[in-house]
Amino acid sequence: MLKHYYALPPLANRAVLVAWLALSPVAWAMAGTSNTQPNATSLQQSTRKTVTGTVTDANGEPLVGVSVRSKGGKGGTITDIDGHFSMQVGDGETIEISYVGYATQTLTANTNMPMTIVLEEDKKLLNEVVVTALGIKREAKALTYNVQDLKGSEVTRVRDANFVNALAGKIAGVTINQSSSGVGGSSRVVMRGTKSLFGENNALYVLDGIPMQGLRTKQSDNFYESVEVADGDGISNINPDDIESMSVLTGASAAALYGNRGANGVILITTKKGAVGRPKVSFSNSTTFTRPFVTPQFQNTYGRKDGEFASWGEKMERPSSYNPLDFFNTGFNVSNSVALSTGSETSQTHVSVGAVNAGGIVPNNRYNRYNFTFRNSWDVIKDVLELDFSLLYVKQNTRNGIGQGMYYNPLVPTYLFPPSDDINRYAVYEMYNPVRNFKTQNWPYGNLGLGMQNPFWIVNRNKFETNRERFIASFSARWNITSWLNILGRARMDNAYTDFERKLYASTDGLFSKPAGNWMTQDDKNTSTYLDFLINIDKQFANDEIRLLANIGGSYFDERYTSKTFEGNLARVPNFFHPSNMSPTESNTAHANLHTQTQSFYAKVEVGYRNFLFADATGRIDFFSTLLGTSSNNVFYPSVGASVLLTEVLPLPKNIFSLWKIRGSYAQVGNPPSPYLTREAVALSNGTPKSGAFTPASHLKPEMTKAFELGMDLRLFDNKLNIAATYYNSNTYNQLFRYKLPPSSGYEYAFENAGKVNNWGVELSATYNQKLGPVDWSANLVYSLNRNEIKELLPEYVTDRTTNTTVKAPTEFEVSSAESYKMILRKGGTMSDIYASHLKQDYQGNILASGGVQKDENDFVKVGSAAPRYNISLRNSFAWKGIELGFMFDARVGGVVVSATQALMDQFGVSKQTADARDAGGVRVNNGLLNAEQYYGVAAGGRTGLLAHYTYSATNVRLREMSISYDLPTAWFANKLKVNLSLTGHNLLMIYNRAPFDPELTANTGTYYQGFDYFMPPSQRSMGFGVKVNF
Repeated sequence: MLKHYYALPPLANRAVLVAWLALSPVAWAMAGTSNTQPNATSLQQSTRKTVTGTVTDANGEPLVGVSVRSKGGKGGTITDIDGHFSMQVGDGETIEISYVGYATQTLTANTNMPMTIVLEEDKKLLNEVVVTALGIKREAKALTYNVQDLKGSEVTRVRDANFVNALAGKIAGVTINQSSSGVGGSSRVVMRGTKSLFGENNALYVLDGIPMQGLRTKQSDNFYESVEVADGDGISNINPDDIESMSVLTGASAAALYGNRGANGVILITTKKGAVGRPKVSFSNSTTFTRPFVTPQFQNTYGRKDGEFASWGEKMERPSSYNPLDFFNTGFNVSNSVALSTGSETSQTHVSVGAVNAGGIVPNNRYNRYNFTFRNSWDVIKDVLELDFSLLYVKQNTRNGIGQGMYYNPLVPTYLFPPSDDINRYAVYEMYNPVRNFKTQNWPYGNLGLGMQNPFWIVNRNKFETNRERFIASFSARWNITSWLNILGRARMDNAYTDFERKLYASTDGLFSKPAGNWMTQDDKNTSTYLDFLINIDKQFANDEIRLLANIGGSYFDERYTSKTFEGNLARVPNFFHPSNMSPTESNTAHANLHTQTQSFYAKVEVGYRNFLFADATGRIDFFSTLLGTSSNNVFYPSVGASVLLTEVLPLPKNIFSLWKIRGSYAQVGNPPSPYLTREAVALSNGTPKSGAFTPASHLKPEMTKAFELGMDLRLFDNKLNIAATYYNSNTYNQLFRYKLPPSSGYEYAFENAGKVNNWGVELSATYNQKLGPVDWSANLVYSLNRNEIKELLPEYVTDRTTNTTVKAPTEFEVSSAESYKMILRKGGTMSDIYASHLKQDYQGNILASGGVQKDENDFVKVGSAAPRYNISLRNSFAWKGIELGFMFDARVGGVVVSATQALMDQFGVSKQTADARDAGGVRVNNGLLNAEQYYGVAAGGRTGLLAHYTYSATNVRLREMSISYDLPTAWFANKLKVNLSLTGHNLLMIYNRAPFDPELTANTGTYYQGFDYFMPPSQRSMGFGVKVNF
C-alpha cells in the first residue's frame, strides 16, 4: 500500500545553529580570564578558591534562586535552574544558604569537592511564596482562595507544540480540549465550567504580570468548511523553555483584580531571568514521532456495486488490503532551544533562541515556529531602583492544518473509499489534460454531494497557509522608596501580523472554484498597548503582631484589530494567483476594524494578625469603551476573603498536623459586551444607506458573575501529605441575548440583558511524598467536579425599544447546528446539551419499521451533555540515583459525543459494523432483522441521518503521559556539564473509550460546536527522546 514518510530536518536547524555560534563567543569571552598584569588586589584574590554545589529540597528537586552568600566576605550568588551554584571563597570561610519557606543553613565551604545541600522546609514559618493577580507575590498560607502552582519543568517534560496541552490533568478545576488540527493548534481551556451564554469562556493568560491579548482567528463553526483551529489563544506562541513557573487562578476571588478579563480564570506565567554568576549556557532538544491514536474501525470484505461508490456490493473473494489509515504519515515534532544566562550583582541577562519544526500525520501538514527572547534585569541603584526589559519575537508558519468538516478535507474520500478499488491509482493526483493543455485532477467519482475530491489532490492542490510574525516588548520599573513602600510601573506593546492564503488550483471541484482556480488572501493585524502602575505597601505594626499589605494601582489596555480579505475566481490564466488575474465580476474584498479600550483603577488590602488570621478585600472599577453611550459604562468589582491557620490556634499534634488552614472568599467579576452594539449601524444596499441589522442597545449592562468559595489546605506528617479542597458556587447574570424583531421595527433583531447560569463544583488535589529506601516517591491526585445549569433565559416578553411594544421572547436558543446535530439552550438544561434526530417510534417506544425505518423529521431529542461530570488524574514519579520515572493516568467521566463520521461510514458501507450486520443477516430492529443496506444506507447513516443512534459516552481513561530520564554523572564531563537524557510518551494507552474518536478533541475552542465529530483528524500517540545539556 502507498505510505508517506517525512525527512526529518537536521537536529540542529539553521536558526539554532546560528544562535549557538552567536552566543558561544559571548559566553567564552565573559567566562575568559584577563591578560592584565597582576597587582596587589589580584594577588590577594588568587588565594581565594571556588566552591561549587547543588541545592535541593527534601525530595531531591533542585531549588532555583537560592541565596548562597559568604558570611565573612562580600561574595554571593544564587542557584540556577538546576540548583547549581559557584562562587569564590577564602580558606575555611562560612557560607549561608537561605531560601523563602526553608530553614537557613550555615556551613563551612568545601572547595575540594562539589557540595550537596538539602534544605528542609521551615516548619515554623511555612512561608511558601506564590504569584497571584497582577504578579503580586504572597505567602501561600495567607491566601483566602485556591492557587495552584506548576514548575516550568512540568510543561517541558513531555512536550507538545502547544505547551498548554501539557497542563491537562494537572490542575484541579481546569478542563482542556486539544485542537483536532494537530501541531500548532489552539487549546480550549475552561475553568470551573462555562459561564457566559454568548460571551468568552476561555481563561486569560498573563505573562510576567501583564495580560496577553487574544488573537482573532477563524475556526470551524459548521460541518461544511474544514479550517485550522488556529492559535488564537496567543499564548501558544511562547517558548516553553522560557517558562520558570505557572500559577493557576481558577476562582473569581483569585482573579478579581483582573476585572472583566479574569472572569473565566487566569493562568499566570513567570518567565526566566538571568542569574548572578558566570555565564551558563543550556541546550535542550526534544524529538517525538506521532501516529494516529483513536480511529474508526473499517471493513475490508465487501466491495462496491458496479457504477456506484458506496460499498454495498457482494462479499469479495479475499479481504482487500486497503486500509484508510495508511493515508496518514508518521508525524514528527523537533524542538530545539539554546539559552544563555549570566549576570552580576547589578545586572542579569537571559537570552534564548528556540525552534519547533513539526510535520503532522495528515500529508503536507507542516508547522514551524522560531522564537527569540531577550530579558535584562538591572539594579540601577542597589535596593532602590530596579528596571526590567524583555523582548520576544516569534515567526511562525502553518500549512494545511484542518479541524474537521466536509470541504477541503482529505479524510472524507479516504475514509469512504471502497475497499474493492485501488486507491494507488489516484496517488498520481493530477494528469495531463490535452483539452485544457495542463494537468488536472485525477478523480472519476465526482463530489457525491459531499464536496469530495481526490484526497491527494486536496493536500497538494487545495493549499492553506498561515504566516505570523509577533513582537512583544515589555518594560517595568520598581522604585523602593522605603523598606515597606515601593512603586511599580509596567508597559507592554504586543503586535501580531498574520497572513492567511488559500489556493484552489484549476480543476478543483466546481462547488469551490471556477475552472481556472480560486484564490483568497487575508491580512490580520492585532495590536495591544498595556500600561499600569502599582503602589505596594508591606508594613508591620503592634510589635509585628499585625501585618498590613496594600496595593493601589490603575491600568490602561487598548486593543486594535484590522483585517483585509480579498477573494475570488481566477479569470484567464489557470493557477496564476495574482490580483491581475482575478475575475472582476467574481471577486470581492472585505475590511474589518475593531477598537476597544479599558481603563481601570484597583486596590487590595490584606491584614494578617499574629501569623494565623488573615483577611483581604479588593476593589476594581473598569471603564469600557464598548459601553460608551450607556448608563453603565463603568463597573465595580469587589471581593472579600478570610483564612485561619488552625495549627496556630488549636492544640494539634505537630507530628501529624504541619498546617491546617480554612479559607473562604466572595467576589464579583464580569464581561463587557462586544464592541459597537451601542451605536447605530449603517449598511449599504445598492449604494443606498439604510439602517443596520440591529437596534442600538444603549441600555446594555456588562455580564456579571457572583461567586463564593470555601476551602481547606492541610499538610500532614511533616508535609509528606498535602491536601487542598475547595467548594465553589457561581451565578452569572446579565447574559447578552439577541432576539428577532417584527419587520415593523425597521430592524432585524435587538439585544437584551437577562438570564442566569449557575456553576457549582468541587476541586481536590492531594500530593504525597515518601522515601522508599533510596527511592524518592511522589504521588499527586487531582479531582474536579462541575455542575452547570441554565437557571433563566429571557423573560416571557421583552420590550421592543424602537416601538415601545412588547415582543414574545424565544424560549430556547439554537447555538450550533449541523444537519442532525444541534446544541440548544433551554431553561433547566446546561450550556453543553446536545440534541440529535432519531427514528420514529410508536407510543410504546417501538421503532416504526413497516416499509423500512423512518427518520422523525420534526423532533430532536436531547442525547446528553458534552461536558464531563468529573475529571480525575493520578501522577506518580520515582527518583533514584539520577534516574526518574514519571507517569500519569487520566480519566474524564460522563458526557456524550456524537459522530457524523461513523454515520457516513455506515451509509457508504465501509464501517466494520456494516460488515458485521451483513454477516449476521441484517440489523435487529424490535424483534426482527432489517436489511443492513436499507437500515444504514437510507435511514440510520449519512450526514442527515439519525445521530441519536450515533451518540456515545464521552467517558475515557488513558495513560496520558510517561517519561523516564537519567542524569549522566557530571564526573564524566569533569564537572563542567550536566547532561540529562530522556524517553517520553504521550497518549500511550487508551484504557477505556466507547466512542469511535477521541472525545477530548475539539474543532472549535469557543463555547459551542462541542462533542461533534465530522471527519475530525484523529488524536495522536507520540513517543520520542530528549536531551538537555547545561554548561
